[in-house]
Amino acid sequence: MIGRGDGMRPVIFTIGGVEFYSYGLMVGLGYVLGALVAMRMARKKGVDPDSLLGFFLLLFVSGVLGGRLLHMALNPAGYPDLKTVLDLRDGGLSIYGVLMGGIIAVGVYCRVKRVRLGQLFDIVVPGVALGQSIGRWGCLLNGCCYGRLTGDGWGVLTRYAPGLRHPYPVYESVADFLLFALLLRMSERVPFEGGLFLIYMAGYSGIRFALEFFRDSHTFVAGLSHAQWFSALLFAASLGAFAYLKRKTGVENRPSL
Repeated sequence: MIGRGDGMRPVIFTIGGVEFYSYGLMVGLGYVLGALVAMRMARKKGVDPDSLLGFFLLLFVSGVLGGRLLHMALNPAGYPDLKTVLDLRDGGLSIYGVLMGGIIAVGVYCRVKRVRLGQLFDIVVPGVALGQSIGRWGCLLNGCCYGRLTGDGWGVLTRYAPGLRHPYPVYESVADFLLFALLLRMSERVPFEGGLFLIYMAGYSGIRFALEFFRDSHTFVAGLSHAQWFSALLFAASLGAFAYLKRKTGVENRPSL
């Protein structure tokens, strides 16, 4: 696929005249497997997984809505009418918009159901990383989220620009899966609720900042893209919040004299 540059499969198969799009299928598969991981995490933390079924639906709707709205804001020319806004078959979701929508969904759910915010974040984020890893294969098959020109005789093709390009979705898929493995390993070691979520946020923002150099993105300020500036701010904020909560937890857990 990478050597020949012919790996695009926007429509992965057709049954009875109905086309099934690779982007939607891979994103859906990633979401389902991520939800299963979250249910396992909930069970380990003493939370009934069945009680979260409504939450998973809310998370999905909020994530898609947030991802679409941010992508539209960054690419207004690509959405000239309502039909293009509603057509999700060929992608068009900003991952940071998906995350922001998901964070809002978690906050609303916790407030209504009186669930601890940090605990629910920690339950969800390993599955989020896994879902991202799988979903990026949908980007590869669809031909979107393409990388810069490789300048050599290898790479992948895209429908949206000429030449062989870095397989950015593959790079991020591998990095996201490593982040998923790290989160599973750290899930029992973080000493305070919300810590695993902050590790995820710092980890993903670091991944996105670094890999953005291989992606064909418009520069914003100082040669960096919108995503890189947002990633840098998120990385710093996540590390700062982690250090603060760790210090606060350490102070509160000291035995009184």
